[in-house]
Amino acid sequence: MMFKRLVTVLCALLAAAMIFSCARHRPRLENPITRLDPPGKNRQRAEAFSHFLAATMLERRGAMDQAIAEMRAAADLQPDSSSLTLRLIRAYVRNQDYDNARAMAERAIKQIPNNANLWIVLGEIYHQLNDYDKAVEAFQKAIEVDPENVLGYGALVSVQEKTNDLVAALDIYQRLAQMTPESAGVQFQLGLCLVRINDNENALPILERALELNPNLIRAHYLIGAIHLESGANEEAVDHLQQYIEQSDQPDAEQAREQLAAAFARMGRYDESLAQLDQIIGSPAALSRHHLERMYVLLRAGKAPAALEVVPPDDTPIMGAFFRALARKKIGEPYQAAFAALDTTDGNVDEETSSFLNELLYLFSDNDAGKFLVGELTALRDEGVRSNVVDMLLARTLMNLERYQEAIPVLDGVLEHDGPQHAAHFDLATCYELTENVAEAEKHLKACLELKPDDPEIMNFLGYMYAVNKMKLDEAEKLLTRALELDPDNGYYLDSLGWIYYQMGNADKALEFLKKAVLAAESDDAELRDHLGDIYLLKGDTQKALAEWRRANRLNPKLEGVKEKIDQHDK
Repeated sequence: MMFKRLVTVLCALLAAAMIFSCARHRPRLENPITRLDPPGKNRQRAEAFSHFLAATMLERRGAMDQAIAEMRAAADLQPDSSSLTLRLIRAYVRNQDYDNARAMAERAIKQIPNNANLWIVLGEIYHQLNDYDKAVEAFQKAIEVDPENVLGYGALVSVQEKTNDLVAALDIYQRLAQMTPESAGVQFQLGLCLVRINDNENALPILERALELNPNLIRAHYLIGAIHLESGANEEAVDHLQQYIEQSDQPDAEQAREQLAAAFARMGRYDESLAQLDQIIGSPAALSRHHLERMYVLLRAGKAPAALEVVPPDDTPIMGAFFRALARKKIGEPYQAAFAALDTTDGNVDEETSSFLNELLYLFSDNDAGKFLVGELTALRDEGVRSNVVDMLLARTLMNLERYQEAIPVLDGVLEHDGPQHAAHFDLATCYELTENVAEAEKHLKACLELKPDDPEIMNFLGYMYAVNKMKLDEAEKLLTRALELDPDNGYYLDSLGWIYYQMGNADKALEFLKKAVLAAESDDAELRDHLGDIYLLKGDTQKALAEWRRANRLNPKLEGVKEKIDQHDK
């Protein structure tokens, strides 16, 4: 599909370029060779025309290799014929021979350097060759030649999004929005790009403007609803999410319904929340977490008997049993044994809390769901319930609320009562690292490695912590090298190794790994951009360093130290 799309785009652009170059002097017999006289006047031109005709017939028969050879012979005889060169570029692209297509495009640009479409063609070819820096240069040249050429902007956005340069893509969308202020589609794309860099405050008015321009742009309702939900504006979230669900037949309509259920629950409108969750559970889109969310809302609604009747999905044995035990307590049935039995339930508390607890707290809000769960779990411990699961649920809920100092004694108790276990050691390392106790974090990470010696996540955590604190860099390098052997495309691991090389003073190797990290990351990342800026400064390239720090600052204005570096070096 990518090849077909490229051929379509290039054919359209090349056709436009051919029209441009031939408009004033159209050759007789639709001759594609610029300024070519009729055959016979000049032997060399006649021979070129002969090769061109042969190429045309061979191309129609599908003999592309032979057609290209004939067309190349014609182009070599007439190197000043831009249109013939363009025809050859198109043939190379159709044959997926991008190296020769690039060479011919570069030659054509020498003939007509002010043709924006030719620069776009060259940029697309570089894009296919994964030479992103040159692709960006070509697209920027196209825009410089013709600032009104929307194709140039669109092509530049495409390559910048592929290279994870969302800040640069945002700049292009903003230019497009200025050029076409009445385009709902452009406004929507600009808003979407702002959402992708977590700038919801600026995204909101842009998306609202897109809706004003086109009320049928229902996807904007979804994004606006999600933004309001994240900010805690629950009534506004309900309004937009309902409009999206009513008008949408998209696959993610169930995700919007789940968010709508969360907004209702946050406002205490539990029956409306349950109505939404019931619709999801009755659909093919139902997932395990939806059943747990329904149990949670039933408990909050004071409908414990109904929560007790829910049969949890097979992949949520621990979380499901926990909510059922809580329901028993709420309706006055004996519950101590049910909580004690959680530790013998066939399941993995680490995996279930990571998969389900964190999602529930995010959707139903740390402030509401988090406080409810902390209250219930603390009460159980005060009543003498001794359960590894209860302790881990409490610790992870506290960590979600950023109450790390309170989580530490809970996790210490887990180790004291139940012996060494990876989840508790890892969570303690996280709490200590976030409270700047490096020695304790290191101790618990090494305990994790003893339990899971081939876990790349632990290796990355420990190695990166060493790098940040400029300690044990040789050991850190070994840890991250091993982590990347196990997971070679992980952007965070690539960043960590790059940062280790930076701390060692090896700017070239650091840059190599940071560039890979940026491409491998799930999205544009402020910390990666900050690191990249520091590495460019180490190499002595202040301008590139400033460009990366500005990207980091745009992605996360609160990232410590970035603004100060910009102010210090922007002179």
